[in-house]
Amino acid sequence: MNPFHLTGFSFLAFYLATGVLITWGLRYAIRRSETRAPPPAQNMTDPYLIAHLRGGEKEALRVVTVALLDRGLLVAEGDKVRAVNSQAVELVRRPIEKAVLRCFRSAGDAIGVFKDEATGKACNDYAKVLAGQGMVADAGVYASRLLPAMIALGALVAIAAVKIQIALSQGRHNIGFLIVLAILFGIVTVVIWRKRLTGRGEAMLADLRDLFARLKGRARTMRAGGQTNEATMLAAVFGLAALPAANFPFLERLYPAKSGDGGGGCGSSSSCSSSGCSGGCGGGGCGG
Repeated sequence: MNPFHLTGFSFLAFYLATGVLITWGLRYAIRRSETRAPPPAQNMTDPYLIAHLRGGEKEALRVVTVALLDRGLLVAEGDKVRAVNSQAVELVRRPIEKAVLRCFRSAGDAIGVFKDEATGKACNDYAKVLAGQGMVADAGVYASRLLPAMIALGALVAIAAVKIQIALSQGRHNIGFLIVLAILFGIVTVVIWRKRLTGRGEAMLADLRDLFARLKGRARTMRAGGQTNEATMLAAVFGLAALPAANFPFLERLYPAKSGDGGGGCGSSSSCSSSGCSGGCGGGGCGG
């Protein structure tokens, strides 16, 4: 049967099934192509690198801040954070930790670290490492995804356009649902193309979650105090929500679930200048 002879909800059902198949096929093809080559040597022992892989720059900075709080190098005072003393920065080795401690030399909102130039540079270094290992998309990855995405989008648009033309030629104008479906599938196609993680990155993250599944299983017994890096690793792999709120009570004050990421600075305007923060602190079918 010619699918373009279908009318009403019958054609909508056909288009819905076809759209799902095309977008799933696009997702599968992209992921397979991005995992085909042998992976480079990877050292995924840095929790901040893992956090950046999972959630990007802001997630990495959240995990760094929580790790430094857990180790006592940062102190939470209500919804503010400050370094325990001016020498704290000398007690850490990683550039991202040094940058965060410098940002909080004066007390400020936890989300203010997202605006700091030095912390942004440290996160850019992580982004370059992940892109170099083929785990996050860069310009080259987006370019390689473009052709299959355009083919998928072209097929979706062509099917809808042909049916709309047939319907209009027959005097039927109830094409609204089909147009909406075509737009939705177009958005899905763009989202697949713009996906931040590559197939290799998704596979790595899945492996890490499997590796640390037992750690997550005993999260409720985890205590604050920085005696081990287990809390940091748990947050890096699974997110801050994996940490037990009863043992890490500062989490809800510093990073409430509904808070935005754009406000705040590393304290007042004067503290921002001293700490290096930048920017301040039925019918309706097609063809009837």
